[in-house]
Amino acid sequence: MVFLVVILVLAVILTLALPFWRPPADDLLLGPEAARDQERLDLELEREILHGSLAELEVERIRNKLAADDYERLKATDERRLLQVLDKLEALATSAPSSTKAAAATPPATLHWAATLAVIFFVIAGGGAIHRYLFAFQQARVEAAARQMGANTPDPQQIMEMVARLEARLRDNPNDLEGQVMAGRSYLALERTDEARKAWAKVIELDPRHAEAHFHVGVLLLTTRTVNDPQLFQEALDHFAIAFVKLPQEPALLWYRGIAFVHLQRYGDADESWTAAYQNLQPGSDDANFVRQALEQLRAGTPPLF
Repeated sequence: MVFLVVILVLAVILTLALPFWRPPADDLLLGPEAARDQERLDLELEREILHGSLAELEVERIRNKLAADDYERLKATDERRLLQVLDKLEALATSAPSSTKAAAATPPATLHWAATLAVIFFVIAGGGAIHRYLFAFQQARVEAAARQMGANTPDPQQIMEMVARLEARLRDNPNDLEGQVMAGRSYLALERTDEARKAWAKVIELDPRHAEAHFHVGVLLLTTRTVNDPQLFQEALDHFAIAFVKLPQEPALLWYRGIAFVHLQRYGDADESWTAAYQNLQPGSDDANFVRQALEQLRAGTPPLF
């Protein structure tokens, strides 16, 4: 049995090594160039993990499934790390490789075996790197959750420092979509609505179908208005319509759509939107009861105005 296992392992190794017994390509990356390439791949993997985490947090916040303090704490942790990852990726992109292609002085057989060992090491190390990053990501979330019991809210000074770094980054690269999204979220958390509106508008300029940006722009149109202009409510509905394509069951989106419909005296549409919002909220929750009361007023012929 042991002999059979050894044979199977050797067969796998020889299969992996077979392509490298052919004449090596001129552009094979070795040494420092390979290390840089591996670091870039690892950073891109971590960036995608952090993007997924931030998107999950945003959905949980919109659905009111996450307390405000927990949301701000977890978001600040993920965004600080994401800024570090983006800085490292930018540094790797701007730094030109200092070395040229490997010299051909090494005997071909040695190069072939070196490439084979490199493949085996890459498979093992790559799997280990993915595991480490996934473990680190989950560990950070667990530690943040553990601090809920006695930890203070995020240090305002740290938040301000993070925002300052983000603003400096966007001054150098205003077309950084990820940075503008982070800026929009941060400004909303700090209640800096004018700056939040500009950041979300820039996100829409860079990505015209960005659901989160259209949702927040529509909400800002409603919550910061000074007059009840029908054109303003229609503009908000236009933004919500784009967000609705990707977020058709989000209670917050359905609620704000209903507000716009009420002001436009489209009471049937408002009833439909608020009913859907109510159905997607936790039964018996404060939010569900609030929406139910608004529906009762609407159906009684005295629609509430917000």
